Amino acid sequence: MFRTIVLAAALGALALPAAAESVKIHIAGLDSAQTHAKILAAAQQVCRAALREHTSLAQFYERPECVREAVTRAETELASSRDSRFASR
Repeated sequence: MFRTIVLAAALGALALPAAAESVKIHIAGLDSAQTHAKILAAAQQVCRAALREHTSLAQFYERPECVREAVTRAETELASSRDSRFASR
């Protein structure tokens, strides 16, 4: 069974209407550094897609926050899923 995490990034204040992009990544068998690297790469991909219709200036200011929020959300979700999995044993 492949363990996967869905990474979703909601757009910031400039997004009208606020859309969400997502990508599924497989993290089975990866250590924490490799998992973080995959999450970061996926967050960059999601945010690039989510902000593609914005001006370069808006992308410059919004992309770092988008990536930071997406990584934080994904890692928090991953930690909670691991905690719940171990709690059910």
